[in-house]
Amino acid sequence: MNFKTEDLLPLVGELAAKYTSKESTSITYEKARQLMEAVLYCIHEYEDQDSEGGELITRGDFPDAKNAYNMGYEMVVQKTKDTKIQYNEMMEEFHSYGNRCYYETFVKGIPGFFLYYDFRFQPQNHILTLDYPVLFPMGNLCGINAIQIYVNCIYLEQLFLRKLPEKYIRHVLTAYSVDCDELIINVAAITVRNILGGWIAGKEINTRGYTKKEQERVKEFVRGNSREVIEVVLKEGIFKLMDFLLDGNKELGNYLVSDMHDFSFELKNTVDNDCLESVLAIT
Repeated sequence: MNFKTEDLLPLVGELAAKYTSKESTSITYEKARQLMEAVLYCIHEYEDQDSEGGELITRGDFPDAKNAYNMGYEMVVQKTKDTKIQYNEMMEEFHSYGNRCYYETFVKGIPGFFLYYDFRFQPQNHILTLDYPVLFPMGNLCGINAIQIYVNCIYLEQLFLRKLPEKYIRHVLTAYSVDCDELIINVAAITVRNILGGWIAGKEINTRGYTKKEQERVKEFVRGNSREVIEVVLKEGIFKLMDFLLDGNKELGNYLVSDMHDFSFELKNTVDNDCLESVLAIT
């Protein structure tokens, strides 16, 4: 809404008074900048909801800076509550499949966010480093917006992984690396890649590895198609898998599809260099 600095400074002043409990009339430059970022974060939250067509309660068609901030602040608070509900629901059946990073990020790390997140004085700080790599590009997301997206990514991953036998997932991870428990890897991506490889090979989802004939089917497919065609086929395979396992869950399908661009490159390279075992559980 392009508020002027003079519109925002009174809000920073009010936050500063709350921060010092009105016991001081001055704060450091660094703290003032932090509070200005807090004001902007909440106003941007309001603006983002408005641009998405949300039904916002405003005083007039164009709320002033204070009203925009207050409504944005309430949205931040509600988004935090909603994300915590989703996290708690997910954690009832969360499984890390032995991966240390997966476990420590979601079992140990995320609760710390909900415990220490300061949506009044520093809503732009999501506190955590978010070490476990999700497939959604996090970019410059911060605060609860980053955590909400991050938790939802894992929520989707867990929906997918729960549909598969744990023995199969561990087999695929171990085939990827004997040190899989200590690596910073995306468990869902490694698993779905192997399922797609098996689909191309005409192989069932099992822990028996790939026969020579099945390996040749994969190699023939890769050699006979461009990288772009391979990506298209892999994406089609994702949505067929969603139809089979999860009643055509499009949100999950779109999440997993985001890895197919990279996978198509890697599949092409591994066949060209005769090292298919680096991306599929061959043994």
